[in-house]
Amino acid sequence: MYVASSANRRLAAAGLAVAAAAIPVQIAGGMDYPVVPPGLVILAAGALVALLARPRWALIVPAVIAVFLSFGAVVTDNARDALGDPGDVLAFAGTVVQCAGLVTGLVFCALSLAERAPATPR
Repeated sequence: MYVASSANRRLAAAGLAVAAAAIPVQIAGGMDYPVVPPGLVILAAGALVALLARPRWALIVPAVIAVFLSFGAVVTDNARDALGDPGDVLAFAGTVVQCAGLVTGLVFCALSLAERAPATPR
C-alpha cells in the first residue's frame, strides 16, 4: 500500500481528517445535519486521497473539496450561526476546528502541488 511520503501531503490529509472529525462535535452541539452527514464522508474521502493517491495531481481533488466546503460554510447560516454564538460551546468549537482543518488541508494541498518532483537517478 502506498502512503504519502511528503510531509505536506500528510499534513493536508490530517487537516481534512480534523475537519471531518469536527462534524460529530458540531452535531453534539445541536447543529443541523442529515443522518449521514455528507461533509463527513466527503472530507474523509478527501483525506484518503491526499494520503494514498500516488500522482501529485490527485491532490487537486482534496483541494477542491476544501474550497467547496469552505465556500459552503460561508454561504450557509449553519456555520455563521455557530460562530456567532460562542456560548454554545460544542457548536462553536466544532466549527472553529472544522474551519482550521479546512484551511490546513487546503494550504498543505497547495504546498504539496507546488513541490518539485524528486529527480530520477540516471
